[in-house]
Amino acid sequence: MPILRQISRTGVPVSACLMAKATGLGKARYILNTHIPPELWDFMHDNSADWQTAYSVVLEEVLKRYDTDLDNVSFLSTGVDQDNIAWAEETYEEFWVLAFVTAGVKTNAMRIGCDEASGIERNGKFEKIGTINVILLTGSSLETPTLASSYITLTEAKNVALQELDIRSAAHPDWQATGTGTDQIITVSGTGDKYTYVGGHTKLGEMMARAITRAVKQAIRNCWGY
Repeated sequence: MPILRQISRTGVPVSACLMAKATGLGKARYILNTHIPPELWDFMHDNSADWQTAYSVVLEEVLKRYDTDLDNVSFLSTGVDQDNIAWAEETYEEFWVLAFVTAGVKTNAMRIGCDEASGIERNGKFEKIGTINVILLTGSSLETPTLASSYITLTEAKNVALQELDIRSAAHPDWQATGTGTDQIITVSGTGDKYTYVGGHTKLGEMMARAITRAVKQAIRNCWGY
């Protein structure tokens, strides 16, 4: 697969492909899973700082080294070292999907809606705060509604991985975890034939789910040895 030869530690070149991400729909040349080292945690989580400005300051410095800027990238962030990244590929005839995942679940795994929240946002700023990062690429062309609906498939698949590894809420170990409080997703569309639905009844949805489940499980094992 050509995309595999383009993967680097800095990110995934995607030739300005259409994608859905945590902050909305957009186009980017590079998809980044950004490791925030412990030395920067206090700065990034400073209650008085605008989080978007804080990330911009850090990323702009890094991106200068690669002769690009924030207009060309979409990124996720994590405290997990990129040496622990996991990936999984699924293919069927002309279709393919590729998932990259980092996962830290020891301290912030939670059962959503049951565990109490640890942060509140007012006017774009967080007052007190607490990651499973998923980047999924496919060769199929996904329009905006399909990109958005892929989040349902990917989230369900992530939950399958957490169930199969029996990951528990960090605050209430008797509860099954459904994720962490800071999970992030980017889905990147390809340029092949159009696919309009990626739920579990479709082959592409099945492939997405299989890749995500495998990659999430491996990412958790890479970090914590489950």
